[in-house]
Amino acid sequence: MLTPSVTIEEKEHLRSATDALLRIIFPPQALIWIMGEEYGSDGPVWRVTLACQGELGGWMRRRYRYDIPSGTLHFAGEQPLTRSELQAVRQNTRRLT
Repeated sequence: MLTPSVTIEEKEHLRSATDALLRIIFPPQALIWIMGEEYGSDGPVWRVTLACQGELGGWMRRRYRYDIPSGTLHFAGEQPLTRSELQAVRQNTRRLT
């Protein structure tokens, strides 16, 4: 299935909408880095992968799906990050502010 092209303006709108919902989920002082964002190939969804501290204190890679028609953010799973992955994320990706 081909992924529809998304304009720069649409990407910025989706990023802003997703960031606003993530700010509701995470406390203001939380350290969150956005590792990746992409338009989904399986429907009108914006996929976000981020790094954050898990509930037990370890660093995790979490995935979220932003359903564009409904404006809903869905949790899509998490995996632990290694120290080297975390270091690369902190150096090379944007922080949610």
